[in-house]
Amino acid sequence: MADRKTLLVGSIPGDDTEQAVELAMGELGSTLLAVPDGETGSRSQWVVSIVEGLRTNPAVVLKKDGAWSSYDDRPKYKVRRGLGIDPASLELGYSDAYRESRMVVEAVTRKHGVTDVAHQVGVASGFDLALFALGLPGALRHRGTFNTAVAREIDTISTASDGDVLFQIEAPAELVMVAQAPRVLRRIMAAWAARIFVELPRMSQPTTQFGVHLCFGDLGNQAMVRGLRDCSAAVALANAVVARWPSGVSLQYLHLPLAAGDEPPTLDPAYYAPLARLRVPTTTRVVAGFVHEGLSDGQLRLVLRLVESAAGRRVDIAAPCGLGRRERDVARRIMQSSRTLCTAR
Repeated sequence: MADRKTLLVGSIPGDDTEQAVELAMGELGSTLLAVPDGETGSRSQWVVSIVEGLRTNPAVVLKKDGAWSSYDDRPKYKVRRGLGIDPASLELGYSDAYRESRMVVEAVTRKHGVTDVAHQVGVASGFDLALFALGLPGALRHRGTFNTAVAREIDTISTASDGDVLFQIEAPAELVMVAQAPRVLRRIMAAWAARIFVELPRMSQPTTQFGVHLCFGDLGNQAMVRGLRDCSAAVALANAVVARWPSGVSLQYLHLPLAAGDEPPTLDPAYYAPLARLRVPTTTRVVAGFVHEGLSDGQLRLVLRLVESAAGRRVDIAAPCGLGRRERDVARRIMQSSRTLCTAR
C-alpha cells in the first residue's frame, strides 16, 4: 500500500518565499502533494490584504473601520448606490505572487531533488472574499463579481504555467455556516453552500486542476466555531461539494479540518463517526486536517487510526489550516509529525 502524502494548506512561516519553501522541503520533501510558495508577508493573513485594498476602490465606501483583532473587528464596505464593482478593479494579487515566486519555488524543490510536483496556489472563493468585505447581503449580491476576478487570476496563472499548477479553493465561510446551522437543517445549508462554492470552478477552464480546503477560520489562531461535538458539518459540506462539482473539472483532493485554531483534535471516536458517511470518489484524495502541536505523536497516530477506521479509506495528512501565523518551531514540529504519520501503521 502506498504511503500517505502530506499537504500544506496555506501559509508557511518565513521572511520570504525561499525561507518558507526551504522549511517545507526540508521537513516534508517528496511527501508533499503540491508545493505552495509559503504565502509570506501580507499574504500570511489570508484575505486581509485584499479586503484592505478595497479602501481605494471608487465603487465602494467604508462603512466601518476595523483593525482585524477579531472576526468582527474588520473593515466593512458597501457598494456605492447606482454603481457596481468592476471585476477588473479588484486587485487580488494571486497572479503577481505566482510570477514573483515561481522560479524560487522551482529552485528550492530542485535543490531537494523533487521535480515532479505541482505548484500549489491558494485562492479564496468569491463568496468568502465578498463576505469579508461586504457582509452577507453584499456577498449574496456581488459574489459573482469576486468570482470573476478570481477566475481571471486563475486563467492568467494557467496561461503562464506549464500546466503544473494546482489551485486550492479556500472556504471557511461556507463551512462555518453549515456548522452553525441547526443539525436538522445542515444538509439543506450544505447544499446551498456547495452550490455557491462550485460557482468558481464552473467559471474556470476544464483543464484546471483544483483542490478544496474546507476551514473553520484561523484569525489569530482562533476558529470561528468552537466546541463541535462531531465532524458532521465538514462531512455534509464535503459530500455536497462533490455531488455538485462540475463534470470534467479535476478535483485532486478535499481537505477536511478535524481540529480548529488552538483546539487540538479530540481522542473521542464519536467525533469521527460521521466520516462513515463521506462520499468522495477514490479519484479524489481525502486529506485529514488534524495535526496539532497540542497532541503527542502517539496521540496523533491514534487520531489517524480513528479517522481511517471511520472513513473506511486511507487519508493524507495535514494541519487544520495554514502555518504562517504560527511560530516557526511550532510549524516545524507539525511538519515533522505529519511526515512521521505518512508511514504510520
